Amino acid sequence: MQPDTKSPAPHRWLALVAVLIVLSYAVPYLLLSGVAAWYGSLLFWTATTAVVIAINAIVSSAWKD
Repeated sequence: MQPDTKSPAPHRWLALVAVLIVLSYAVPYLLLSGVAAWYGSLLFWTATTAVVIAINAIVSSAWKD
């Protein structure tokens, strides 16, 4: 299996997922802790989930039988 030269290596994508996981805890509990409304965290977590799903699609699209 040859790596796709158009996109970064899969380990870079997975490192980005790890950063997003850390941000999923840091942003709502540190940066948004003073916001009384819950929808700020919900919007952030929804956007983060969409990005992680897109990254998973990119990484798994290179898989071959």
